[in-house]
Amino acid sequence: MLEGYTKSIDIWSVGCILAEMLSNRPIFPGKHYLDQLNHILGILGSPSQEDLNCIINIKARNYLLSLPLRCKVPWNRLFPNADPKALDLLDKMLTFNPHKRIEVEEALAHPYLEQYYDPTDEPVAEAPFKFDMELDDLPKETLKELIFEETARFNTVCRS
Repeated sequence: MLEGYTKSIDIWSVGCILAEMLSNRPIFPGKHYLDQLNHILGILGSPSQEDLNCIINIKARNYLLSLPLRCKVPWNRLFPNADPKALDLLDKMLTFNPHKRIEVEEALAHPYLEQYYDPTDEPVAEAPFKFDMELDDLPKETLKELIFEETARFNTVCRS
């Protein structure tokens, strides 16, 4: 596992995907990291002093402190037709402070997902997943072929 990488990063990613499913567009489109951060703050509002204290990088903390205060935009204003349970889960996933973000197990048991949740059937990996090969070094066409083959194999297994 990469140093500093936690499950809360995955929860943030899933929250972004959920928001994109609700709106059919990226929630935090950004041309570069500062632009994306400004999109995030434009929706989540300015982080609290407590949340700022969790930021180890002094330059990042000072940058955030230099910005004008922003108010949080209510999720129901961004997604007026969304299920309130979905918005509650989204709010818990897209929380600025990773220590305050919903845990994976809590997210799976959230009322929005209750129809899919079975606490007696929640597989847990014994060890962190590792790729057999380094995919970053593969040519794009080879990677496409591998993804296609895996998808075809998965579809065959699901149909039988």
